[in-house]
Amino acid sequence: MEKTLQELADYVGGTVVGNPNTIINGIMGIDEATKGHITFVSNEKYIKKINHTRASAVIVSPKLKEVKKNLLVCNNPYLAFAKIVELMLYKKPEYAKGIDPSARVADTAKIGQDVSIQAYAAIGENTRIGDRVVIFPGVFIGENCTIGDDTVLHANVVIYPDSVIGSRVTVHSNTVIGSSGFGYAPDGQSYYKIPQVGIAVIEDDVDIGANTTINRAALGNTIIRRGTKIDSQVVISHNVEVGEDSLIVSQVGIAGSAKIGNHVTLAGGAGIIGHITVGDNVTVGGRSGVAQDLPANGTYLGTPALPIQRMRRCYVIIEKLPEMKEHMKSLEKRLQQLEEKWKNSD
Repeated sequence: MEKTLQELADYVGGTVVGNPNTIINGIMGIDEATKGHITFVSNEKYIKKINHTRASAVIVSPKLKEVKKNLLVCNNPYLAFAKIVELMLYKKPEYAKGIDPSARVADTAKIGQDVSIQAYAAIGENTRIGDRVVIFPGVFIGENCTIGDDTVLHANVVIYPDSVIGSRVTVHSNTVIGSSGFGYAPDGQSYYKIPQVGIAVIEDDVDIGANTTINRAALGNTIIRRGTKIDSQVVISHNVEVGEDSLIVSQVGIAGSAKIGNHVTLAGGAGIIGHITVGDNVTVGGRSGVAQDLPANGTYLGTPALPIQRMRRCYVIIEKLPEMKEHMKSLEKRLQQLEEKWKNSD
């Protein structure tokens, strides 16, 4: 597909600086781009590369509109890049409609229109599947589940009984939703398993990466609210509530009954202990450990997670600890010498 730079600007709501008739026939990263490509800069560390890129045009924010290149200027370069990729490169996959003969669908299951149920999928009793749902090979959906319209379940996804999945949800391969939470009561030298009789609820427009686990509630619901995006290899425990439009990056672990607000970002490897609340619009840095409630509208880092400016000061001190130790040893030695000198003076 070919587009002029002006056509792309009109499509994403941006403006052109330079030649609006520049032909764009591809999209590449700033280092790999050549003639005919458009690239983008959304991270300040790549600004220096703009003058060296061979791309025919660059998507930039308004603060870079003075650069001597063909530019597509918009307030959100990353979003514009995503929309242009979708326009020029992305082809929406098509799936054969119907139920594969090898699939096992319970007689009491209710199947919507234009559904694709592929090889060796299994659907339990009294489960409802919405319209245009795509169920890849090897998917298991237990009894009494609900799957909303336009949802896609990739290969080998497991949906335990009674789970509720909304519309336009994407669940990637090997993810498990509705498995039992990790709950045991001490019983002398052993542990008595607490029955997990709640459910897992995934609301509309949620994306879930591969190999992620979302446990059912012990009582009540584990809930992932509308629009939240969850990366691969995440564990969300029983009775957790995650708010709307939050981002949970790979290897995050959220312990039972934690409440995560709206528009929260949990960076890779962050750990959230149980029974605490993370407020709206909070960002938690990678590998951080959250051990207490975090108020809304802040960025936190470290273990235990502290406001980022305070933790940065702590990191500076930590880096200097070896020198501080040597300095303290020197001071102790000098103090000892002064004490001995004082005693001898008597």
